[in-house]
Amino acid sequence: MKIHMPQFNEHLAGLTDGDPAVRRKAVSELAKYTGLEWQGAQEAVAAAVTALISLCRQRAAGSDAALRAEAAKALGNIGTESRVVLPELVRLLKEDVDAGVRTEAARALGKIGEAASTATDVLVAVMGDRHGGDKLRGEAAWALARVGPLAPGTAAALGAAADDRSGNVGVRAAEALWKVSPEGGRAVLALAARLDDPAVRLAAAQALYRIGPGAKAAVPALLAAATTKDRLYRESVVMALQKIDPQAAAKATRSHGG
Repeated sequence: MKIHMPQFNEHLAGLTDGDPAVRRKAVSELAKYTGLEWQGAQEAVAAAVTALISLCRQRAAGSDAALRAEAAKALGNIGTESRVVLPELVRLLKEDVDAGVRTEAARALGKIGEAASTATDVLVAVMGDRHGGDKLRGEAAWALARVGPLAPGTAAALGAAADDRSGNVGVRAAEALWKVSPEGGRAVLALAARLDDPAVRLAAAQALYRIGPGAKAAVPALLAAATTKDRLYRESVVMALQKIDPQAAAKATRSHGG
């Protein structure tokens, strides 16, 4: 699928419109273009990157933050089609005044993947900064597993974050750790430990479901969790058990009334 240039030019012009609503719509439309659409569209890439970077550097917080976040998303979709995308996303991650913009920059780097490996150290630093906010730190963990899966220190940083006092960060980091180091089992045990945390237990059960049969070490904790009276959580626990260990799932179902 190719970019329709007349429509693209309308979106591009909208980025400098005097009406904030028009600017928001324009940047959101540019962010909808996929990586495949940007491929081979060098004229559009060059024009879009220039305009999006200009938008990203409008740092008067508040109402501009949502625009910068969408611009970061669009840059992530453009990815390696432009050599200036990566340094701009790293700059946003390090320097932007808004946590939401930084979070979107981390997510964009994760989408680029190993081609953004030079951002590994920055992501490690962001993930370890307790002042950055749980959502940002969790997104940095997710991105790190994709940007630098084999980089020295990635597994250690994610392992430390898996035990973070923030449950949200811990769950994201533990699942990311599984992606880069599935043989160790530390990630599974870290997720199993979160099943007792009401704030993140549902997310932990869902992460164990995604891991599947490799999460057998979590079966005892999941069986204990299956006694919960919270129907939605129990359904997630049983689904995880069914994928990890069907016999254990059947036992949980029989013991607790289906």
